[in-house]
Amino acid sequence: MAAIHGTTRGGEGVLPGVTVELKNEQFETVYEAVSDEAGRFSLSVPDGVYPFLTAVREYGVRYLEYWAQNVPAQRDLTLDVRIDAIEVYGLHAFHVKGAANALTVYFRPMSLQRFQAGEPDLAPELDKCDITVLVDGQQSEIYSLNRVQEYAGEEDGLLMAYLLQASVPESANDWERVDVSVRDGDGRFGCATLFR
Repeated sequence: MAAIHGTTRGGEGVLPGVTVELKNEQFETVYEAVSDEAGRFSLSVPDGVYPFLTAVREYGVRYLEYWAQNVPAQRDLTLDVRIDAIEVYGLHAFHVKGAANALTVYFRPMSLQRFQAGEPDLAPELDKCDITVLVDGQQSEIYSLNRVQEYAGEEDGLLMAYLLQASVPESANDWERVDVSVRDGDGRFGCATLFR
């Protein structure tokens, strides 16, 4: 058994009452915890790698979700979860073979404000200075940032996403974890974590 534990925070600090769920490939919840008054949560789970972990409170009203993918639970894991009015969804990271030594990072940010206004494009406008990429806990330099369209199916049409290239710290060439945080011009933020 392994413990996945940590603290849930919002824009004002510790945020209690956040539901933290470990999910399988079908997005079904297999383990769940709710953070206490100090924002602490803990899940005791069988050893393994879990496809998704989400954290949410008052979804679509005050907050959107935090996502972690490929969550390793072969040993105890600490996740400090931060949620606010932006969701960083669909986070992926990879090296392009034969290209510069950079990490290509893809994600789709969604703004609660845009969602509540019924706007078709939920992605906030972001510049390099609005995005932080950590590779194994070390901050990366963002070399390039592109806004791209993602096909979302016949009925949903196209969604906006971001594709960036970031430096890979020398000590993290065989990276294990990527954390992406975004902040819009009004100070709303969102975070996500990807494990390799």
